[in-house]
This record gives sequence, structure tokens and C-alpha cells, in this order.
Amino acid sequence: MAFRTWAKLVATAFGAAALVGAGQLGLAYGLGVLTFSRVVEVTDRDAWTAQLAWVAWFAMTAAAAGGLAGRAHLTPRAGAGTRLIGGIAAGLGAATIVPLTMQPARSAEVAGVNAVFVIGACAILGSAAGIFAAWAALGRNATRWNMVALAAVVWLLALVSVAPSLKSGDQPSTVRLGVLDADFVPADLVERASLFTMPVLALICGLAVGLVARRRMSTMAVALAGLAGPALLTLAYLIAGPGSGRGQELPYWAAMTAAGAGVLGSVLAAVLGRGPATDRPRKPRAAPPSPERPPLPQRDAQPESAIAKAATKPGPGLPGTGAAQAITGRASVPARAAVAARAAVAAQRPDEELRPSDTGVITMPPFNGFSPPQQPPHQR
Repeated sequence: MAFRTWAKLVATAFGAAALVGAGQLGLAYGLGVLTFSRVVEVTDRDAWTAQLAWVAWFAMTAAAAGGLAGRAHLTPRAGAGTRLIGGIAAGLGAATIVPLTMQPARSAEVAGVNAVFVIGACAILGSAAGIFAAWAALGRNATRWNMVALAAVVWLLALVSVAPSLKSGDQPSTVRLGVLDADFVPADLVERASLFTMPVLALICGLAVGLVARRRMSTMAVALAGLAGPALLTLAYLIAGPGSGRGQELPYWAAMTAAGAGVLGSVLAAVLGRGPATDRPRKPRAAPPSPERPPLPQRDAQPESAIAKAATKPGPGLPGTGAAQAITGRASVPARAAVAARAAVAAQRPDEELRPSDTGVITMPPFNGFSPPQQPPHQR
């Protein structure tokens, strides 16, 4: 790969990851999803843990977005090493959210916790995990589709959760990652649904992406199409921790099962309703002509050439042509009659005068490779 292509890939992945990370943080600050300027008591430690999960997830999705943007600068011959370089650049771009989270965390007061250090560590760990997310995004199309679909659904849940507070102007309650925390939903229903929301969403996204991708990709690629997006939720909750109460513990265990649910959905899409025609590998289509790959030159027909005249000249064909045409069923009636006449002549010969070409059987002396060859009696 040329140096210019490497530079474009690295610059695009880094810039897109930094832009998406900063944009997500700004949107979260504006909507009240992240609020570091408040006092968090020991009894409300789950609110702080929920924000740590958001920060880690923002870093990973920003790196994945950098991989999506850098995909346009990959050449068809790019291998795993090239994608890894692009993933590292995207991870470094996602790491720009570290100071953007540590600075607001200086005003947070969390009992028994160094808020600045903890929030920075979560952002760094999320950026490191985002390297592999960007590497996967630079690979197959199904992986990118799953990440984009699940990220859109998570943001939709967050917007629905904070919508009532935006209308009333009050301070929104704690918004957890991948959970519907809307005030218009009963608290008991929200608590029960927090254990099933992320697995169900991962299952639906994996099934939908698998159904779209199974006509274009192999069975193994389709079966793993539902892993990438839920894996980011799992890693975000692993970085943040299970919390100290039931409010964060239920989403934590739901996130641990989200990756398996996503794979289950894509596996179902890969194996259910797949007929024999879809299992056969399709022939790759020829690439259209481009300035780098011009079309092959074509020679005009020359009816006056010696080869064309010999092909159209009437007369006996090559030896064996009639037999081959008779076998394939493409010979004319005179050719078949000639083959039948030769066979009739060969059938009238005695056995000792038959040639191998008449019968198609060639006799060979027996071979015994374990005993030395014996000399004829007249040579002894």
C-alpha cells in the first residue's frame, strides 16, 4: 500500500473517531444523560456507575465510527495488518474524549471515589477496546450494520428516557445504558424490563442483519454478524462494574447475555429457511472497467484467414472428430454413419487382428513390484 493511502486511512480514522466521540459527549451533556456536577451519596452509587458505562460505550462507538469512515480508503488487497493500523488510529482518536470527561468530573463529589481518575480510566479502557471494534468495522459489512443498528437503538432509548424531562425542564433521572428509564413507565415494569431489554434488542438486530446478509456472505460470516454490537454493551458494563444495588445489577447481567443473544439471532438467520440454492457459493462478478483496469483488447473477425477457410472447407475432419461428435450428440447424420461403418468393419475382423483403437481396450502384462523380473528362457 502506498504511503498516501496509509496516510489517508490513519487521518480519516483518527479524525472521524475524535469527532464522533466529542459529538456524543456534547449530546449527552446537553440532554442530561451525563451529569458530573452533582453530589453522589453512597446510597446512590449506581447513578455514578451508570455514567461510567456511558463513557466507556461512547469511547468504543467513537472508535467504531472511525473504522467505518476509514473503510473507504482500504484497497482490495488490504489484509488484517492494514485493518489493525486503522483500528489503532481510530482508538487514538477516540481517546480524545479522556480530557473531555476528566475536566467536568473535577466538580463531581462521589463518596470514597476519586472521580477524575475513575472517569479517565474508564475512557482509556473504552478507547483501548475500541481498537478491536474499529478493526471489526474495517472488515465485513455485516459487522458494521450490526454496530450501527444497535447504536441507533440505544440512542433512541436514551432520547425517549429524557424526553419528559426536556418538556418539563426538570433534572432528568438516572438514564442507564441500554435501558428504558422513562418516567411515564411504571417503576416496577422498568425494573423487570431492564433484565430483558438488551438481550431482546441484540436478538432482533442480529436476526435482522443476518437475514439481510445471508444472500451475500457465507454461512459462518452470517452466523457471527450479531456479535459486534452487543459485545460493545457487554464490554461497557464490564468496565463500569455491576454497581452496589439492584438498579445497576440487573442491567449488568442483561449486558452479559446480550452478546450471546445477538449471536443466537444471527445463527437463526443463517440456518433457518436457507435452501440449497443459497448454500452454493456464487461466482464472483467481474469488476467493471476502470482507468486502472482498462478492458481487454478484442480482435476483429477475419473471414479471409487460412484458419477460417479451413474451418468452412468441406471435407473429412480430423481423426476421431466424428466419434467425439457422436458421443456428445452434436454430430451430423453423415458423421454418425461413418462411425457406424467403421465399427461394422472392425466387427468383421478376427480377434487376433483387432487393434486397440477398435475395441478401446489395451492389455498390459501383470505387474508384481515385490518380486524381481524373470528373464525369458532363451536368455538364460
